Amino acid sequence: RGQSSALPYLLDHVLIACNETNTFNTAMKISTLLISVCVWALPHATLAFAPTSRRNTHTSQPLALSLCALGDFDTANNLITNSAALSSSIDLSSAGILTTENIKQAFSVATFFPQIWWLFLIVLPKSGITKKLMGGYEILTITSLVHFFIVAASIAQPDGTAPMAEFADVFDPAGDPQKAMVGMMQYPNFVSEEWSHVLTWDLFVGRWIWLDGLKRGIFTSHSVLLCNLIGPPGLLLHWATCLVTGKGLPGNEAEAIDELDE
Repeated sequence: RGQSSALPYLLDHVLIACNETNTFNTAMKISTLLISVCVWALPHATLAFAPTSRRNTHTSQPLALSLCALGDFDTANNLITNSAALSSSIDLSSAGILTTENIKQAFSVATFFPQIWWLFLIVLPKSGITKKLMGGYEILTITSLVHFFIVAASIAQPDGTAPMAEFADVFDPAGDPQKAMVGMMQYPNFVSEEWSHVLTWDLFVGRWIWLDGLKRGIFTSHSVLLCNLIGPPGLLLHWATCLVTGKGLPGNEAEAIDELDE
């Protein structure tokens, strides 16, 4: 089996495990398999920004180990053998859409498109048009799709952005995570992904601050502006505004949902 068929193969084992009568064995197998799927997904996401030469075998290893654990050594061996050939045969950039130039264009869209909606949240927070435009998730969906395009286009590049080894160094407490992150910033596609990533979440939080202000009658323009400029401090400013105005911090929303269910 190739790398593309190994994941469905593991999921098939989940279904088989569910039919076992031994509850303990079932739980252990399903846990092992699901962890394997998660381990498979993380390298795929991060290796999207790695040079092509480093994408070939790394992501096949967690699946191969899981197959060995299940006793299917032939499939595990074939997976590792065929993964390099499979990876090198995929060239999405040939379509002429997932190109470096289009990533640059998407970077500009990710930068300037959200600013339109920030203006509505900051300048016209109580306007009907602002409520119509930002009350739903359409704008956030568009910005998320722009980010997804950048990720997908990066996967298609013959030369990605951040090698997996450098990405791992960011999460190595024994090393120098800051230095590793600085090193990753030399890769243009990684910068594009991170920038659109940050701007989308900033807008998500800014929208939440605005909604909380509408629901509880709190002035939010200053907090939303700061959220747009430097992110989390905008949320802290909103908390401070809630306390100063006597509105208090929002309650536990999960408990409120439980009360509604009862």
